[in-house]
Parts: sequence; C-alpha cells; structure tokens
Amino acid sequence: MTGLSVIKVGLYATIQDLGRVGYLGYGITTGGAVDAFALRCANRLVGNTDNHAGIEVVLNGITLIATCDLQLALCGAPVTLHVNDEQCFMNTLVVVTAGSTVTLGRAIKGTYSYLAVKGGVSTPLVLGSRSTVIREGLGGIAGEALKAGDLLPAASSDQPPETPHWQRHESRQLPNKTSTQADTLQLRFLPGIHYDDVTQDCREDLCGQIFSISGSANRMAIPLNGSPVDTGMTKLWSEATCLGSIQIPPDGQPLVLMNDRQTMGGYPQVGVIIPPDRVRLSQARAGQQVRLEALSTAQAEQIVWLHEHYEETHLKALDGLGCPAP
Repeated sequence: MTGLSVIKVGLYATIQDLGRVGYLGYGITTGGAVDAFALRCANRLVGNTDNHAGIEVVLNGITLIATCDLQLALCGAPVTLHVNDEQCFMNTLVVVTAGSTVTLGRAIKGTYSYLAVKGGVSTPLVLGSRSTVIREGLGGIAGEALKAGDLLPAASSDQPPETPHWQRHESRQLPNKTSTQADTLQLRFLPGIHYDDVTQDCREDLCGQIFSISGSANRMAIPLNGSPVDTGMTKLWSEATCLGSIQIPPDGQPLVLMNDRQTMGGYPQVGVIIPPDRVRLSQARAGQQVRLEALSTAQAEQIVWLHEHYEETHLKALDGLGCPAP
C-alpha cells in the first residue's frame, strides 16, 4: 500500500472530508473538517475535488513519511512545513518523492491545519464519507485518531521528478483569518428555537458580557466561560441540534456545538452562530475573548451570502494554481 506513513502525532490528527451527510435522523452526526474552507483550498491546490479526504491536524503538528511520490498542499492555521530538511511554504503545491519525511510543526496561531494529497486519502468510505468521528467509531482508520504506525493510502503522483519541491505563488497567498488573542472575537448569531422562551435577563447576559474560550474545547463543542447565564427554563424535551447551536446547560456556561456534536440535546438552544464566525471561533484558542451578538434573519443572510461569494471567488482563483484535476 502506498501513501503516507505516520511517524509521530503531536496532539491530535484525524482523516476528514466535508462530512457524512444525510444521517442526522439516525443519530449519526456529520463530522467533517472543522474549517471546511481550508480543506477545500488545500484540495484545489492539488487538483482534487472539494470533498476529497485530507488530514486535519490540531495544534502540535505531525510527522509523516511518503512511501511514494506525492503532491501535497497545506492550508489552514499557519504552521511550519518541512520536507526532509527543506522548509516549504503553505498554501501552495508541494511535490515530495518516495522516502521523504514531511513534518508539520506547532501552529503559530489558530488551531486546525489541513494537509491534502493529490487523489485524496483513500481510507474506506463509511456511510458515504471518510470523516473520522471517534465517539461513533466511524471513518478514518478504524474510527480512531491517527497514531504512529498508521498507513494512509494515497495514489502515487505522476508528476515528473524534475518538478521543484515547492512553488510559491506570491499573487495568490491565502488570507489568514485566524484571530489573535488580543482581539475580542465577535460571534454573530441567529436567534434559536428557545430565544424567545428564555428570560430577558438571560438574553441581556448572553450578549452583554465578554466570555472566554474554555480549555476543554474540542470537535464536539466549544464551551464559553463567563458569568453564569440563567435561562429560567427548568424542563425541556430533547430536540434536534445543529452545527453552531448555542446551548446553555444548567451551570449557565454556553456551549457552541461543533461538527462531532450529538444530534439531540436537552438544553435550551438560544441561537446559531453564523458559519463564518463559527469557523473563526473554532480556529481560536483557549482564553480567547468572545462577545455574542444577535442578528436579524436579513442581516445574517447578507453576511453569509457575501462570505460565500468571497470563498467561491477565492477557490476559483486557486484552480489555476494547482495541478489538473484527476
């Protein structure tokens, strides 16, 4: 089997594509890349379709050995990238030869980085996706996080060997949208199914204070620490959840639900973070200060439309930089 052999994993790394769609009604969550745009960019640079599976690396890097000639691209949270002893650039096509060591260092800022390989990481499809959801034991390699000794299957590259290890495109470097710890991150949300049912004090406390991201944030949920928010609600039937939903448990500390969330929840859901702000939240780190702001439907639609237009324009620009699609 050819592809990438895992030598060392820093904190946490998994195989992810754009997620497992169509199974929420069966209690199976979507999973998928937390920063889908970063994965899509990396895939475009190597000539893949957007949904090809890649490696999602959290914070502390990963070391791999190529067992065949490969074409790679790295996007997302900025990290150092070395092929053997040569430093390479993110956000561009990188060609590696069989036997080369590929090392991603610790994230300089942000949390999630994405390594794409031409042809994708071809682990088995499970319910239409290769995305790893550890709680459910689905996807990736046996439904688990990557570890030393894992072999990630990928097709050998047909790129001529004289191609340089890296090619930098000065005019098309990806913008870095990860926040710095000095910023207060604005999280805009659409009022949720219980927004009108909680007390006025709850709504004021939710939007009137600055929270900080908890160190227990993960792919399931991002807890926000602050003064407790009392919803005034004591009994509630479990209801369907969605990506970006703001839940308030009995301790009053809001939770923002993420890709590996449970599909049902029994806590009040007071809002849903709009997609661009949810991704910025996911790329932020523990201790980052955040403030919540409620939007009208019209405001949310305008912001999301503009953001999606920007992403699609950027992706089209990347199409001419990578290798041809398979």
